[in-house]
Amino acid sequence: MKFLNSILLEGDLISSPVASTSSEGIPRCTFSLTSGDDAPVVPVISYGRLAVRCSELLDKGSSIRVVGRISQDIESSESTGSFKLHIVAEHVEIKPAASRREVA
Repeated sequence: MKFLNSILLEGDLISSPVASTSSEGIPRCTFSLTSGDDAPVVPVISYGRLAVRCSELLDKGSSIRVVGRISQDIESSESTGSFKLHIVAEHVEIKPAASRREVA
């Protein structure tokens, strides 16, 4: 896995997060964000305590902010010949309901 850049991303979860455990036994939570009809869906992965909290607190439709790093899945890229990127979350915030109304 190669880390490329830091990023701030805001959007809404398109489905409920999926909790799992990595091959090293570390909690992992995977979810996808979109920031509008024309915006691409962005996959996000969190690990450790952050993953546990994400799986407990996030639901489909949650409006959130994610700070993290863009990561390239090297194994997938080598086997398929195409790039597969995702965000590795370092910080996740649930946007307050008042902010959701202001943005809409």
